[in-house]
This record gives sequence, structure tokens and C-alpha cells, in this order.
Amino acid sequence: MTPTFVKRIVFIAPLWVFTAGVVIAQSIDWDIKDLQYVESDLRSLPAQDQQGIVHRLGEKPENLRAMTVKTASGRLFLVQGVGNICGASDCEFWVLNSDYRILLEKVTQSFKLQSGTHNGPPDIVTSMHGSAFESSVSYWRFQGKRYVRVACADAVYGDADGNIFKKPHILLHSCGRRG
Repeated sequence: MTPTFVKRIVFIAPLWVFTAGVVIAQSIDWDIKDLQYVESDLRSLPAQDQQGIVHRLGEKPENLRAMTVKTASGRLFLVQGVGNICGASDCEFWVLNSDYRILLEKVTQSFKLQSGTHNGPPDIVTSMHGSAFESSVSYWRFQGKRYVRVACADAVYGDADGNIFKKPHILLHSCGRRG
């Protein structure tokens, strides 16, 4: 390979990755209506599951809320922090499989399991609080061993004049920028 050829590859490869990311983000159905929180106390789960989750996460049981979701690919635990492991409105959030292996770890305010699946478990959207009219959303797909963020956007619910949109405006952006 000539040095010029290598330089072209080094220049073109990031451009191709960026373009592929934009195509994926544009093809996603950003279903963010009815985002949810984990509302059940961890202690509502069977003792074995409580112990497995606490052991894996290294958190006190009183700092965790958890729920079990049965999917076509198996059981998932959705766990959200409360209390001192939270910021002003965003908290730690984990998705674990039935062996208590962490599939996703993210600070977020709310989430929603999507109807689409890729490689097993359902896709997930997470949302971080931005302001009264905006949040930063990330779209996650399962990629063999873990969830991988495949697209990012801002969800804008209203404008500066106080007008509320019937459906949030989704403004795509690079995942490296925030969220």
C-alpha cells in the first residue's frame, strides 16, 4: 500500500462511520411517548434476584428500584437508582440479564423499551433531563453481549414562547456531543 492510499483510508473511514450513524439515526422510530421510571422497590423481587442484583451492582438495596421484564429472548431486570446515587433528576440505570450480567449502564431520568429488537433483547430509549422543554435521548440496541448506543437526539417539547408541541421534535446529533 502506498502512503497516499493509507492517507485516503484514514480520511474516508471516519466519514463513512459518521454517514452510517446518520442513516441509522434517521431510520429509527423514536417512540418516546410514555417514557417510564422503575417504580417498584427492589425488595418486591424474589430474594435470590435481590441478592444477585445487589451483589452485581454493589449498591445498598434501599438505593435501588427494580422490575422484571419478560421478553422473547428471556428475562431482563431494569434497575434504577434512588436517593444518594442520583443527581438532580437523573439516576443510575442498569439493564441486567437473568444471570445478573450488566447489559447496559447509564445515568438517565427515564426509559422505554421499544417494539424493535436486534440480536435478542428489545431496543431501549433512555432520556436525560435537559430543561422543562427539552431532553437528551439515546437509542440503544443489543449487540451480542451489551447494549450499544446507535443514535442520539434532543427531544424538544415546546418553544421559547411557551408553545407545547403535540409531538416532540427530534433533533439528531452526534452521540459524542452529549447524552
